[in-house]
Formats: sequence, C-alpha cells, structure tokens
Amino acid sequence: MDKQKNSPETMVPVKKGDRVRNIAVTVVFALFIGVFFLLCLTHQPLEKSESERRPLAQFPEITWEGILDVSVMADFDEYVMDQFPFREGFRKLYTVYQMYVMNRKDTNNIAMENGYLAEIKKDLNEKSVNNAIEKIRLIYEKYLQEKANGDVYFSIVPDKGYFLADKGYLSLDYDKLVSMMREGLTELEYIDIFGELSLEDYYKTDTHWSQDKISAVAMKIAEAIGCKDRLSNNYVVNALENFYGVYAGQIALDVKPDTLYYLTSDILDACTVYDYETGKTGKIYDLAKFEGTDGYDVFLSGTRALLRIDNPNATTDEELIVFRDSFGSSLIPLLAEGYKSIYIVDIRYVAPSLLGRFKIPFESADVLFMYSTLILDSSFGFKGWNG
Repeated sequence: MDKQKNSPETMVPVKKGDRVRNIAVTVVFALFIGVFFLLCLTHQPLEKSESERRPLAQFPEITWEGILDVSVMADFDEYVMDQFPFREGFRKLYTVYQMYVMNRKDTNNIAMENGYLAEIKKDLNEKSVNNAIEKIRLIYEKYLQEKANGDVYFSIVPDKGYFLADKGYLSLDYDKLVSMMREGLTELEYIDIFGELSLEDYYKTDTHWSQDKISAVAMKIAEAIGCKDRLSNNYVVNALENFYGVYAGQIALDVKPDTLYYLTSDILDACTVYDYETGKTGKIYDLAKFEGTDGYDVFLSGTRALLRIDNPNATTDEELIVFRDSFGSSLIPLLAEGYKSIYIVDIRYVAPSLLGRFKIPFESADVLFMYSTLILDSSFGFKGWNG
C-alpha cells in the first residue's frame, strides 16, 4: 500500500507556473534578507531614540566571560532590536496592526482613549510601595519626628490609568496603594486629591497634569497645610504650542500635540529659584527648556535634586518643604504665594543623609511628601540614606 501511494503514478505533478512562483518568492525573500543584512552592516548606530526619549543599545563588548554566560548574545539581540534599520517605521506599522487590526486596547502598555494616551499598569508592585514607605520613614525619623512647629503631610497624585479603570482597561489597585501608604505613614496627615482631578486635567500626550487645570488641587492642599488664606489664586494663563509629551513617541503614531499652559502673576514673576547643585539662581519658569527633549522641563527647570523658591513679596515668615517627583514641578509654584520660602527635594537625585548640610528648616517648616502613583509603583530610584 505504501509503495503504491508514493509511486510516481500517484504523485501530483508540480505545475510549471507554481515552480516559477516558488522560485520567485524564494529569490525575493533572499534579496530582502540580503538587503537588510547589508543595511545592518552599514547602518550607523544611533545613541538614543528621540521619540522614545531613551538611550539605544550599542554593539556589545565581546569577552570570553560574556560568551560563556551567553550575556553577549542577549546584549546583541537588544542591540539588533534597537538599531534595526527603519525601526521607527516598523514601530508605527506594529502599533497600527495591534490597535486597528487586532483591536487591542493598548500596545506596548500605552492605551489611547478619546485622544488621551496613558500608560497601563496591570499589577501593583507592593515591594516598591513598601520601599517608598521605608524611604519616607527614614526621612521622618531623622529630621521630622522631633519637630517643634509645623505639621507633616503626604499626598498621592493619580496617574491617568486611574481614570481609565472604569473603561475596561487593566489598572493598578489604587485603593490598596492608598491603604498601604496610609497604614505605613500613620504619623503623616493624608491629603486626598483624587476627587479634585479628572482625565481632562492631564495632557493628552504626556504623563503630567496641566498647570491651568489644577487650581482645585492646589487649593485643597493649601487648605490642609494652612496657607489657603494667603493665596489669591489670581493668575495669567500663558500658552506654548506644539508640546509633544513622552507618550507621543512611545505610542509610535502620528498624534496631535498638546498646548502647554503655565500660570504667571506679579508675585510669581518676582520669585527666584536657587539651585543648590549648580549654585545658580533662576526663575520659576525656564522657557528655553521648551525647545529641549522634554518641554515639561519649563517648570522649575526639570529634574533637580534640591531647589529653594524665595518669595520677596511674602506676607508671612512661614516656610514649606516639599519632597516630590516631577508632578510637583508645576504644582509647587501655585503654593509659592503662601510662603516666604519653599524647599523642594527630589530623593531620586540626592541622598537623604546630605540634607542636613543645607540648613533646611525641618524644625519649623510645614512638610509635604507628594508622589505620583507611577513613582510609588516604581520607587527603587529613591536613594537610600547614604545614596
């Protein structure tokens, strides 16, 4: 039976047209592989991706140790993925396929809802939340638990994923995050600002909130820490067009830019900002930063380890210390009218043990810890006591 089935008489002959088509497909595929191999060889590696705002992998160093533990191959795979010719075009095709052909609600953990781009976080990193609590407690126990005056507060800024949770997107367990923070920081008074915000208060293409939309948040915090009566909340709204936030590059689609708004007043214009790292004094808004990699750096010149805002028109001698991430860059100026000085600390860039060198008035000032849910869920960038 087997011989009869495989005999020449029973085999289906390959048509001449099929043979030609198969050869043509093979030749085209071989040419495609060959062309891209040559492009890979001649392609000049890029240092970073402008759209993704991150450094790109470079050709790995070849060592015997790397060959033996296979790390060289892993590094080479990462290099090829990052330096592939026409990578941006392929990223765009992949996103279109995922979102419009496969009908996925997100791609590369970035979702688009009514034009708003948001990072989708699916599982709360409890170790990270506990790490944040530990780092805050270290600061509290060293500098704040013996305070003679002033109170200590903390507040949590929801990311945009919080507002997409009821639209079918996976999300962090925000209730658990808040509960963990409150239980771990019982000595601090919690200021709940979730109810003062909506998705529309954030930029469409960026992580952050828009400064012109957070007056209610500023006043809620000001009321809790006791400076509300010193704030006029009277500002001029200024606009900077064509602001592309961090998600605009990550989504790999053509999206419309945001308008970046910043608020000014005679009092804010008169304030100065001292940078302890550079020893230079500037202004609250650095408009030259708008043309840089991240336009949001207009606010307090972007990421800085330690700053001090001085208000020469203050009607009080009270001071405030804020431990913050980048969300604080646009909110803190809205509190400046209520204080003589505001000290702004980012423990991602300065070890807490160094703070005692800078004559920060821990004994007398009000203190606010304010971090976004995104940072609390990835807090391992916080420096330990000695760095």
